[in-house]
Amino acid sequence: MADRAEMTRGLSIVALNRRGFLGGAATFGLTRSSRADGAHAAFTVIEHNARAGTIEVIHRLIVMDLEVALTARIGQVVRMEDGPGIEDLIEAYLDDYFSLSDSDGNAIPLTWVGAELMDDSMLAYQEAPITPALDGLIVANQMLTETHPTQINTVNVTFGGRTQTRMFTLGDQPQTVTLS
Repeated sequence: MADRAEMTRGLSIVALNRRGFLGGAATFGLTRSSRADGAHAAFTVIEHNARAGTIEVIHRLIVMDLEVALTARIGQVVRMEDGPGIEDLIEAYLDDYFSLSDSDGNAIPLTWVGAELMDDSMLAYQEAPITPALDGLIVANQMLTETHPTQINTVNVTFGGRTQTRMFTLGDQPQTVTLS
């Protein structure tokens, strides 16, 4: 097995000091070894950072599943250690398969922050500025369902100390989360 330095070659490691991102990343615990039954799962944490006035989004995707999806997307084999351009592929993929809107249906554009490899997983970070008037989110999540029809995507949204969970499978419509 390749060492961590070799696995992350060409992929920028984002050193984030934001407690929300690091705290959210620490809540993830799924590794490939727990997928012995062939199940496919991804986890997303969405948190409100009141101090920064942002929504912070952390996606945890299994590297092997993401590589399969990216390979299918561009028609050539993709490996996370492929070097320059891999983050652009991941960002474009997330933009197509994950989105947030306000309760009126207005898109909330997410800004790419970065990504890092963590064992068998890829952590991808996004954020968006928000207004204090935001009272709900509409979450759409179809990540990895095009290549893994049994994919289950869990999204935990935490605002004001209250966490709500939404689960998505192939073909599910966007779901609403109330923030007030």
